[in-house]
Amino acid sequence: MRNYEIMYIINPTVMEDARTEVMTKVENILTTAGATNVKAEKWGERKLAYPIEKKQSGYYILTTFEMDGTKLADVERKLNITESVMRYIIVK
Repeated sequence: MRNYEIMYIINPTVMEDARTEVMTKVENILTTAGATNVKAEKWGERKLAYPIEKKQSGYYILTTFEMDGTKLADVERKLNITESVMRYIIVK
């Protein structure tokens, strides 16, 4: 098990209630893939370095977790089809 961080940006048009649903969905994706010690930290809405989908800002979430690295491809595949998540990056 290795420690990982995932930083993802939620579309700024998503309301507060739906943001918590997106956070719960991402945490469920991680836990079903075998992640443990999942901790999410809200960074809030911030200006983007460059426009993404014609949006100038996004809602940032940093999540730390422990997981077997072989399951990351499955997590990335599911995050790619999550419409509310504009961008993400997973680092070791």
